[in-house]
Amino acid sequence: MTQPTYDRAPITEAVIGIYFVEPIGSGEVDAVSAKFDLHYPHHQDVENLNVAVELQAGQNESAKAKVESEKGHRRSSTDMTELLVLWRSAFVVSQLAPYPGWDTFSKRFLRDWKVWKRNTGFRQIVRVGVRFINRIDIPAPWTVVEHETYLNVYPRLPNLFGPLDAYAVQVVVTVPDIGCQLTLNSAMVPSPILGHLSFLIDQDIAMNTNPPQSDDAIIELLNQIRLAKNKVFESCITDRARALFQ
Repeated sequence: MTQPTYDRAPITEAVIGIYFVEPIGSGEVDAVSAKFDLHYPHHQDVENLNVAVELQAGQNESAKAKVESEKGHRRSSTDMTELLVLWRSAFVVSQLAPYPGWDTFSKRFLRDWKVWKRNTGFRQIVRVGVRFINRIDIPAPWTVVEHETYLNVYPRLPNLFGPLDAYAVQVVVTVPDIGCQLTLNSAMVPSPILGHLSFLIDQDIAMNTNPPQSDDAIIELLNQIRLAKNKVFESCITDRARALFQ
């Protein structure tokens, strides 16, 4: 089935992420980050904190918090719409709105991926994932909208509760055709447009088991994920929502 194209695609961010079994050295990340100065002149050091609480059986009073930090690099283009985030254990390419289309986005990923590999060598991959965040802005001069006329993803409650003022739902399912897992989030969010209500359709599709290791296989998987995310998105919206993007 041919997927529709939209004059005003509601994509606010597109992400491709490659995650590795073993982290590389912090010095290597610093060195490879400098290789991207030409395309991403803006640079910012970033830090990711992981906090875990360790409990021993029968000794609740002796709980200990374990804090681990990982430093990385966040780079962006001159107009701040093209992003590259480098961690010791992850390589992430992101595109903010306006989304230029899959061909342009995937070519940029491949360009940057080749630079990364040329400077870090082969690293075993543990996860290949794609995330697309769509924000659907619905005209609404009032504070309540019948979002089920625009979306097919929403919570179902007894009539006793009446219309929803806000909601957030998450669904995790398998995409068997490509051996991936889909995490789908939908929520009502503050709208940046006066007289509108905004809703998110946020897809994360990833292969977490036996992901591809070669460039050709990675590109093939990414293209399959792209087709899958298009089908998911179309199944999550109605014709009334589609009319908003034309």
